[in-house]
Amino acid sequence: MKKLVFLGMMFLGLFAAGQVSAQGKMAVVSVDEVVQLMPEYRKAMAEFQQFDSALQINYAETVKELNRQDSLFRADSVKWSNAIRTANREKMKKLLTDLQQFEQSYQQQMQAKQEELMAPVAKKAQELIGEVAKSTGYVWVFRKEAAITFPEADDLLPAVKKKLGPSAVAPPKPAGR
Repeated sequence: MKKLVFLGMMFLGLFAAGQVSAQGKMAVVSVDEVVQLMPEYRKAMAEFQQFDSALQINYAETVKELNRQDSLFRADSVKWSNAIRTANREKMKKLLTDLQQFEQSYQQQMQAKQEELMAPVAKKAQELIGEVAKSTGYVWVFRKEAAITFPEADDLLPAVKKKLGPSAVAPPKPAGR
């Protein structure tokens, strides 16, 4: 009886495997690498860096102004009346509050900007991967990072590079290599 159940399970397994392979070829691709190859990626990253620089300049100017106000306050506050001293102390408190708010919102602003800039690039990458998969006969395409093992021949990245042609941008080299 156990042999019959075992043979039945084996038959079902082979049948299921046959069904999966009959449904189409499978491939893998690293979506991140595809995105980094695209010329739009370099433009988006340049704009992202400009946005970051502008935020950093704004932050540095506020720190500089706070330091200037602090120096003035320390040097001249003894000569000021209570009203002027209180007004200047309030200015410094406001600058300090602005800096704290900037620090809190910086990461959120950077993340929102990155999503804004990268969403169209990611969408175009998905469409490109779909086109390449269709033209090469692949029905299923999985993220390379999610696959545990796969044959190198079923990696779509070389075909995507070929489709991009000379407009493909070399991905940035990891730091320290």
